[in-house]
Amino acid sequence: MGNSQSTNPTRRYTVRGVKTREKLVDALLEIVSSEGMQAASVRKITGKAGCNEAILYQHFRNKDEMLREVFAEIMAEMADEKEGLVEEHPLLDDAIRRWVETTFSFYDRNSDAFAYVLLASPPVVRSPSPLYGRMTKLFGELLDSTEPPPGKRLRRDPEVLSMFRGLLLGVPRSIHFGSMEGPASRYVDIVSDAILRLILDEPDTNG
Repeated sequence: MGNSQSTNPTRRYTVRGVKTREKLVDALLEIVSSEGMQAASVRKITGKAGCNEAILYQHFRNKDEMLREVFAEIMAEMADEKEGLVEEHPLLDDAIRRWVETTFSFYDRNSDAFAYVLLASPPVVRSPSPLYGRMTKLFGELLDSTEPPPGKRLRRDPEVLSMFRGLLLGVPRSIHFGSMEGPASRYVDIVSDAILRLILDEPDTNG
């Protein structure tokens, strides 16, 4: 991915510094994606990036700051792609399909970045965290802006939203770890249909 933009607005880089930061970020993402968080030592990150350890501290105060900053950048990029969808107020079935499509497209383009923020074990940032907040808020706004089909009720209870997350991440996770063939985009329709069956049910007419 190599995002050259820092979430720290006071930090400025030369062109060379931007390229070095990109190499460090790419190295971090590749290591975490393929080997897990435990493998992402400063020595391993800088070695894969082709620089000495002192260089990393010119870009980040420490490794923990690097982990959080890169995480925040990727989550912001993912959320930016979904802002327009929420503003369009699509019908529910189309909204869900396009949410899944956008998510899977991001994975297909940036699998290491996607794995870093959503598939790493242990997770880079544990939920709940403010770093997840914008995406959660956007999905809530998406549901608020749509109407369920006639005769159906939209379920938003925590257990259903938890299962929704499992359905959304299941395909990228399986592709990433080799038990399914990619690209993820080929599974958009089947996953969208499964999510709709999960979040819609008959309204309770008792009482």
